[in-house]
Formats: sequence, structure tokens, C-alpha cells
Amino acid sequence: MNINKAIRKQEKSNKRFLLTLCFIFFVLPLILFLSGRFNIFLFIYLFVIELLILIAIVININNNYLKYSVENYKLKIKLKKFGESINILCDKVAMVFAEGKNSNMEIIIITTSKFRNKNIKPIDENLLKKYPYLAHKYYIIKKHHPENNYFYIIINKGGYHKYRLLDLIYKNCITAYYSEEAIERIKEYRVS
Repeated sequence: MNINKAIRKQEKSNKRFLLTLCFIFFVLPLILFLSGRFNIFLFIYLFVIELLILIAIVININNNYLKYSVENYKLKIKLKKFGESINILCDKVAMVFAEGKNSNMEIIIITTSKFRNKNIKPIDENLLKKYPYLAHKYYIIKKHHPENNYFYIIINKGGYHKYRLLDLIYKNCITAYYSEEAIERIKEYRVS
């Protein structure tokens, strides 16, 4: 599978979806105005439909938004259009896991530092139950370094852009452990 081609298709599909919703958003009031029927029921109905269209646009933008960069050996990831970016020091990344395939892939980054990020959470039992392979590797590393506290972040937005992010993490976080599945996803991206 060609990942770069899939990224282009994903972006075109999102643009088509947003343009269609914007077209409907502007055409519906125009149709109501041109029909000449000014009824309170139709205005309320139109308002509800317009509100649902706006909600769909915002949800689509948030679900497909993923921006990332590396500056001064610091990985900056922005998961929300109107949210804060997550700063991760490349030296502090301990493990990187990838779960799933294609646009449903989740990237799990385990770090030894929170670095003033409220989105990075300490590792808890729920995470370890949900990802048993991660739990196995976590207990091995915790055995060797019991003094370290570990934190995690799960990146599940962005569709196929996560393949590029995973490759960028692999290039810059050289001291981290990468799961076999993460390495397979990086190979998929580099081969395509």
C-alpha cells in the first residue's frame, strides 16, 4: 500500500466532505428565502440543521487534524486545531508502540518526563490492561529502572499522517525502544 498516495486521497476526501457541507450550509437558507415561506417551524428546523452541519464540520476538522515538527531536539505535536501543542523531549522518549493498521493506527508514546504537558498522563492499570504487550515491556523496563516514573500519550487522530509522525519519531528519538508493530508500520511507510 502506498502511504503517500493514501495521505493524498485522505486529504482530498476531507476537502470534498467539507466543501459539500459548506455548500449545504449556504444553500439551505437561500432555498428557504427563495421559497417565500416564512414559518416559525421552518426557521427552527433550518436552525437545527445548520447547527448539526456546523457540529459535523468541527468534528471532522478535529478528527483529522495532526501537526508535528522537531525543533531543538524537541518533538512538538498538535492534536487539536484550537488546542495546545504537546512538547516531548526526544531524549525522554522511552518506548513507542503502534497498534492497528491504516488510518485506525494508534501511536502510544511512553516518556520519562511530563515536561509541562497536561495531555501526558501517568501510566495506570487501565492502559496496561488495554495493551498487554505494552504492559509486558513496561514491567521489564520498570524492573531495570525502578526509580523512573513513566508517562504516556496516545495519538489516534490524523489518519494516515500518523505514519509520517511515526517515521519522524523513529528518526529523532534514537534511544527509545520500538515495538515490532511500530517497526513494521515504519517499514510500510518507507517502502511506499
